[in-house]
Amino acid sequence: MKNLFVLPALALTLTIGSVAAQDLAVNDATEVTLQEKYVELAVENLPQPVLDAVANDYEGATISKAAAKQDASEFKLELTQEDGEVMEVYVDAEGNWISE
Repeated sequence: MKNLFVLPALALTLTIGSVAAQDLAVNDATEVTLQEKYVELAVENLPQPVLDAVANDYEGATISKAAAKQDASEFKLELTQEDGEVMEVYVDAEGNWISE
């Protein structure tokens, strides 16, 4: 008679533990994604190598928006070219272009 009660209780415990572990894995993945978020930045606060890279490789374009990762290792720039075309580019702190 004891076994009839213990087996369903054990099965229920294992099921709940499995669901909790799946929820934990989803939450960990979400946290990693949030760390990659870019934070808006004033254009005048961009490092000189980034400004130089834009001037050399996108002559005539202006930086309309800028954002940086929290550790300032990468920057996301919105460039407006002379013909009005708007493009989004990524560059590291040393002025090297990154493909996202």
